[in-house]
Amino acid sequence: MFKVRVPASSANLGPGFDCMGVALNLYCEAEFEKIDSGFEINILKEGSAYVPQNENNLVLRAMNHLYQRAGKSLSGIRIKLSSDIPVTRGLGSSSAAIITGLVAANHLLGGIFSKEELLYFAYEIEGHPDNVTPALLGGFTVSLCDSKRIIYSKSKVSSDIKFAAMIPDFYLQTRKSRALIPKMTQNKNASYNIARASLLSAAFSKGETELFTYCFRDRIHQKYRFPHIRSGEYIIRAAKRFGACGGYISGAGPTIMSVVCENHNEFSEKMNSLIKTNLPDWRLVMLEADNDGAVIENNI
Repeated sequence: MFKVRVPASSANLGPGFDCMGVALNLYCEAEFEKIDSGFEINILKEGSAYVPQNENNLVLRAMNHLYQRAGKSLSGIRIKLSSDIPVTRGLGSSSAAIITGLVAANHLLGGIFSKEELLYFAYEIEGHPDNVTPALLGGFTVSLCDSKRIIYSKSKVSSDIKFAAMIPDFYLQTRKSRALIPKMTQNKNASYNIARASLLSAAFSKGETELFTYCFRDRIHQKYRFPHIRSGEYIIRAAKRFGACGGYISGAGPTIMSVVCENHNEFSEKMNSLIKTNLPDWRLVMLEADNDGAVIENNI
């Protein structure tokens, strides 16, 4: 028996559409045990109604995908799943499940695939690398797919940087959220995002948090998604008043993420006061980056 732990992730970070992500300290954990035949899936935490316990379960699908890549067949596995990552909230719950399954399957196969190969297999399942890369590697990552390889850069994130996740009690399906974005974008908007995404990457890698003020703005996807996230823009403005360096829609939404570099307790107090007064459908979770990524615990 062994356990796999994989962090949540927040993607896009404003301008870094489909290529940037950061791992966060909410976790999907799964215990794996060999059994005689077939499979068993047990969901141990809240949210089990949204997580399939059959062959459609993402952890099991990812495991089968890797076994097929290895030319083998998966048989006889018991999975106990426990996750703190909210489902359909833009915090990488599906990517965490995919990485959990791939890492577990690779462990059972004797570690025959490299991290780079696992990333590509995750990309095959998920369709883009922005969440799966930080889920596997931890930290702040920039990644892209080129000729069946995931090219990436990872930077560790200082514990002084907090990620204030404003999580609503409603959801926005990724498929619907992606459909809101026009297929074409103007060159001026693309260059606007490229400049800010480049600056954001440099700011994380060098720890130059004073640059964050300019980095999280976007002209490609957020303006199409905000109308479908009630109070989203209001929360961004309020967080900035309370001292946040910047804010953005986490992944496909609807979670709103603010980056707070100082006076964390003061920010939390003010935001929680605002929630109590004006935003009863939302909750604040203060998070830190996870710099380790996916972890295996043997012989639990």
